[in-house]
Amino acid sequence: MITVKRFAAKNPHGDRPAACLDAARHAICTYGERAMRAPKEPDTELGRRDLLLKALLSLSPDMIVTIDRHSIIQSAGAAASTMLGYADKELVGKNVNIMIPPPYRDQHDANVRRYVETHEAHIIGIGRKLEALRKDGTLIPIYLRVAEVWDGGEPLFVGMVHDLTKEEQAKDREQEMRTAMQHMSRVASMGEMATGLAHEINQPLTAINQYLSAATHQLNEDNPDIGSALNFIEKASRQTERTSDIIRSLRQFVRFTGGEKRHCPLEPLIREAVDLSLLESERKRITVALDIPAALPEVRVEPVQIQQVLHNLLRNAIEATADIEAPHIRIFAKPHRDTHVQICLEDNGPGIDPALRDDLFDRFVSGKSEGLGIGLAICRSIVTAHGGTIWVEDASPRGARFCFAIPAATEIQP
Repeated sequence: MITVKRFAAKNPHGDRPAACLDAARHAICTYGERAMRAPKEPDTELGRRDLLLKALLSLSPDMIVTIDRHSIIQSAGAAASTMLGYADKELVGKNVNIMIPPPYRDQHDANVRRYVETHEAHIIGIGRKLEALRKDGTLIPIYLRVAEVWDGGEPLFVGMVHDLTKEEQAKDREQEMRTAMQHMSRVASMGEMATGLAHEINQPLTAINQYLSAATHQLNEDNPDIGSALNFIEKASRQTERTSDIIRSLRQFVRFTGGEKRHCPLEPLIREAVDLSLLESERKRITVALDIPAALPEVRVEPVQIQQVLHNLLRNAIEATADIEAPHIRIFAKPHRDTHVQICLEDNGPGIDPALRDDLFDRFVSGKSEGLGIGLAICRSIVTAHGGTIWVEDASPRGARFCFAIPAATEIQP
């Protein structure tokens, strides 16, 4: 009497391999039962059943292989030729290790012995992705499902082997296309950012000129203040470093891998951007308030690029409040949709002209009479490259509020 042990295995590649495996098990059982009743039936009936079984196995695009308890191949089917390069007769009587990569051969033999002795399943009834060894020595990705058939007290193992080569190649092509599209997006953004490079670098260069002029003035006094002059020179040096960082960041932006992203706490990231953006004279005139909760998670960003966004927004706010009697800028952060952190910068200036709001982040659109409209376009490019979004809204009771949301490094707990 032949019995078939059935297993339910979740198959990520659809139901066809599972259906073929069920059909193969049914055919093996039917053939075995007919063979045991052979003395009572004509030989021609048994022959027809044999041909039916062979036809069924030959029609399957997947390889159906049977092995005994000693891992010796009993049959392999026609698909063995197209999949592994072997004829069926080359495999029958050989250990199944002939199609298993060397690192896993000992493990397979041990698993079969363990199952025969203890019925502890490691592969029986469990579909999984593996690699198979072809006759020419190359490896192919496969999806394997194994069932067990008992014949007269002896187990046979039936394996359905599905070649995943085409699926994996399709995934690789999809990834290549995605990478190419990302690169094209970066190149397009780089063209936009390169146009504004002179505009962006002009800001630290202006600061350098002011600091060095102040240092020169101190040194030309009858009683030169060496300490003050050195302080101005140090600040000029920091601005040269910032100029270098801007150029380096723009160069990294166009590479396939982008700039190096890392986990950063928000508060020091924002505070450093504020320190680098405000000139000494502006610190005395403008009130800047930071509201960054300590409980917020870190963000995964390229720090210089995000500081460039903050710098651009902060400089815009400073210019917007230039004619305000008591200029005030507030920077705050909060969770955004459980997966992002939202950073906002609001001022008490005149606000944004509603006619410009929809196109404000496009190149050459500016709310300033002398602006190039580059800074906000760069902000959008950087934030988008980080997987975020940027927008503008009205502040209360007056002014503008620029916000952007970037992914948190860890999930935000409610």
